[in-house]
Amino acid sequence: MLHGVDFSGAAQAGHNIWIAEATVDGNELRIESCDSAADRFGVAERAPSLGQLRAFLRDADTVGLDFPFGVPAAVHQRDSWAESLEWVATAATDADGFQATCRSRARDATEGERADLRRETDGPVGALCPYGSHVWKQTFFGIRDVLAPLARTDAVAVRPMQDGGDTSLCEVYPAATLARCDLPAAEYKDGGEPARERRRTIVEGLEAETPLAFAQGVRAELIDDAGGDALDAVVAALATHRAREADFEPDRAWDRTEGHIYV
Repeated sequence: MLHGVDFSGAAQAGHNIWIAEATVDGNELRIESCDSAADRFGVAERAPSLGQLRAFLRDADTVGLDFPFGVPAAVHQRDSWAESLEWVATAATDADGFQATCRSRARDATEGERADLRRETDGPVGALCPYGSHVWKQTFFGIRDVLAPLARTDAVAVRPMQDGGDTSLCEVYPAATLARCDLPAAEYKDGGEPARERRRTIVEGLEAETPLAFAQGVRAELIDDAGGDALDAVVAALATHRAREADFEPDRAWDRTEGHIYV
């Protein structure tokens, strides 16, 4: 059993966090279900949703989540990835303060030239600055309220920075996985008919070109979900499966204090 999680740091995060559950049968990765955290845990508000997600992850086998598992070394200025998590968790009391602190440090590190920096793992897959205007809340709440508490335990290993543990967690980036599959990686997240057709194209392409298969009802759900969160969770599961099949070995250069994205 493995899971892919499309993460959110929104105030009502439970509606935007989606969890895809998959089983492996030979060469087939079968998506058995895909549900929002609000439906799965019965709560939508951010704090309790993330608490429920954290508890779920603690008892899971292998899970990929699509939020940044770190910030650039020039920003955190710590000697290890574990220490960088603690820095993020204590750098500010809210996401906006976290973003402002990161940008201030980035400007200091670049003599005022740049405020938004990317990690070594981000550039090759087209990932965004972890504290930039698109994902700063996901990074802050994901690390502070989910990842850092789990990484402190012996039962959870965050790959590839940690070994052992009964549970393996890894960072994934669905857009990069779709691009690697030569499938549309943008403009599939709205209620219009063109976006719906792109979702259909993605689902059909995943069925044709990857090990993915879908339990009854899942395929239609992925196409019908206008936000694209369900589809992202499924692609996260695919990237997680690939990472596990490769024993979580990174496939390109990365900084051990920043984290690594699996695609």
